[in-house]
Amino acid sequence: MKSDLRRILKGKIPEKYINRLIEKEVTLKDLMMLSEVELAEELHLDRTEASEILEAVSSLTKPVTADKLLREKRVVLKAGIKSLDKLLKGGFPLNTINGVYGPPGSGKTQLILHLAARSLLDNSKGGLSASEAAIIDTEGTFTSSRMLAFLISNGLQRVDLSRIRVFSAPGSHQLKSALRLTLRSVKKGVTELVCIDSISSPFSVYKGLKDLPKKQQELQEILSIIKRMTYYNSIVILTIHAIKWKKDIISKGGFVLGHVPHNMLYLRRTRSNIVIATLEDSSYLPQGQAAFKITEYGLEDI
Repeated sequence: MKSDLRRILKGKIPEKYINRLIEKEVTLKDLMMLSEVELAEELHLDRTEASEILEAVSSLTKPVTADKLLREKRVVLKAGIKSLDKLLKGGFPLNTINGVYGPPGSGKTQLILHLAARSLLDNSKGGLSASEAAIIDTEGTFTSSRMLAFLISNGLQRVDLSRIRVFSAPGSHQLKSALRLTLRSVKKGVTELVCIDSISSPFSVYKGLKDLPKKQQELQEILSIIKRMTYYNSIVILTIHAIKWKKDIISKGGFVLGHVPHNMLYLRRTRSNIVIATLEDSSYLPQGQAAFKITEYGLEDI
């Protein structure tokens, strides 16, 4: 990979920049996504130097015909819940960001623990054959005993707990650090599912309009890293807080966060522990609903 980057960029940008890119593990795919501000920060350059690099790289952009994209094999992580997989036309596809929001106790964390376990399964069993799954816990709610229940209910073992990488990230700075470390693992093909539970919590410290610019900047930086992850054959699941607006329940994140997920699911839990999952928005699917039950063993079909 390093030699490929050097071969592709040799003669297009100065050698010192190529060496810096290799040193910082910035790939050609990264360069296609990074802004000059982000690249300047990542490589510790001024914006003029970063702009020169991106200008040179932009000449490498080539279109892909739609028929070729259609022929590409669509890899999905099956939820293992019949109605949910039917709603998603097979499951959660690679290279997608998926938002899950709902009131407290609606089942958001339970769903990501279930999906984290399933990502470790072989492809033949609906999993991703991933070596590891990453859970970034911003609320301090992760428990190994509950994770173990989901592993066992999906045919895995206690030893597989070592394949679940858990980051504690109560603040936005810790969240960015955890995402950067996870991005390295994603690039190597070790991690294919990244769950952030929740993306809302680190921003609860920002209050009112005076904090809005700082909040938006921090969120944009975090979303940029998340988008880069999906370029390396991964799935990202974001749980999002819900707020009451007049008579409706809406996701807390506004336009910045609302336009990022390829799929947005709203969860509502009934008194009988049944969760109604509504696909409210998708870039490629119609709206619809699914249902499953939360038990002491995990998630089950109704």
